[in-house]
Amino acid sequence: MFEIAFRIKELTSSNLNHLVEQASSPAKMLGLLQLELEEAIISLARDAAKARRLADDAAAAAKASDKAAKDWQDKAKLAIANGREDLARGALGERQNAEDLAKTQRRAATDATAEQAALNTAVAGLESKLEETRSRLRAELGAKAAQKPGGSAASGPSARSSALDDRIATLEKRIDFAQASAGHSASAASIEQELDALQREAMIEAELAALRKSAKKK
Repeated sequence: MFEIAFRIKELTSSNLNHLVEQASSPAKMLGLLQLELEEAIISLARDAAKARRLADDAAAAAKASDKAAKDWQDKAKLAIANGREDLARGALGERQNAEDLAKTQRRAATDATAEQAALNTAVAGLESKLEETRSRLRAELGAKAAQKPGGSAASGPSARSSALDDRIATLEKRIDFAQASAGHSASAASIEQELDALQREAMIEAELAALRKSAKKK
């Protein structure tokens, strides 16, 4: 993902004047850059559409989980009213599961929406650079067509790779990125899990007490 973001930034910030000056064949270089920009736009637009679908699905799932949580709360009240504290306890546990799931799903929807926005911004930047590249390529091809046969030879004694090819080759070497070790967090995660379980049990007990009090008043 880092490499993709780096490449997008490199494409959108590329200086066409500099690339043309350095290229042995400006028209070829611009044509390759145009192709790469078009492919990047197609790929990012597809990813943006996928992110939008994920956001919509996660939001719909969160609503369903909210409804399930409410249903379990109603069931807990019914169980207490009928003297079935064991069922009420189980219902409250299921309600908490549904609420936790809803939070996770809403967070997923938010993340997907943010990803879609970032991708759309990247696409807009690439489309602007693509239009600039197309305009420059038309100018280069027009100038080349205007040259008379037998005119001055193109500068440069050797047919070296274009600046774009050199940059791509350089990027391909940047593959191995170090990943931070997460082993030290295992014990902390275990402790946090146990504390969460204790907190949840205490919350259920408090709610059971509240339901008992509410049932007695009736």
